[in-house]
Amino acid sequence: MIHVAIVSHGHENLLINSQLGGLLASGTALKIWLKDNQPSADLKTYCEQHGVHYSDDLPGLGFGENNNFIFEQIRQEYGFQTGDYFVVMNPDLSTSAETILALTAQMTADACAVATIDLFKDPQYRVHDANIRHFPTYASLWNLVTARSLTDSYDKMAITDSRYVDWASGAFLVFDAAHYRQLGGFDQAYFMYFEDVDICYRSHQLLNQGVLYYPQFKAVHLAAHQNRNLISRHAFWLITSFLKFLSRRYFVYGVSKQISHLPLTK
Repeated sequence: MIHVAIVSHGHENLLINSQLGGLLASGTALKIWLKDNQPSADLKTYCEQHGVHYSDDLPGLGFGENNNFIFEQIRQEYGFQTGDYFVVMNPDLSTSAETILALTAQMTADACAVATIDLFKDPQYRVHDANIRHFPTYASLWNLVTARSLTDSYDKMAITDSRYVDWASGAFLVFDAAHYRQLGGFDQAYFMYFEDVDICYRSHQLLNQGVLYYPQFKAVHLAAHQNRNLISRHAFWLITSFLKFLSRRYFVYGVSKQISHLPLTK
């Protein structure tokens, strides 16, 4: 079974108008679990009408804790079986059930524990979203001044085959459910930002499972990038989470060996 976790932060209109990011457009065997961080009666009714598991318990949690909440809810109410998948998907992302089904089938064939796909900023698939990136170092602080980003992205135009990457954005990550549980889910010490970097790093460093990027599968991500304003609270969360990750990387998990960037070999 494929379980899709979506967390809404006042995205009820977007989710309803997009039919939950396109997942309800053609009917699906996916099980969709939605946690409403800013409870909406309209969204609750919509979910109930379409057989979507809805919860507005414990509003105000951070990104990682919200997704861990959903994972535990699934475990308690439905249970995980061998071969099940747990999909972390942003409310501002649009894809299809067919894409997710094809992706997880390929992951099964490749014995892949965690994966992502090619995200774009426009429905025409012309502008790439930089959702696959290299792990940061202390030197990455300089990037914030020169490039307004703490991590360097891969050149997607140069990638034509499935291959391992350092980390992928939590806007869309797919986990083998048993692997997610073995990782202990997202580290809840991160309220927002870098929890996706951290879980990808732990997957590689502690469980020897890198993130597999599949460029043949696509989705649209209408990202807000609220952290770009350097005096916003999002920028504060970004920088503090960045420093938290570095402290864990260098003093807790250990510095990893370079991840292979070669195409996947079967």
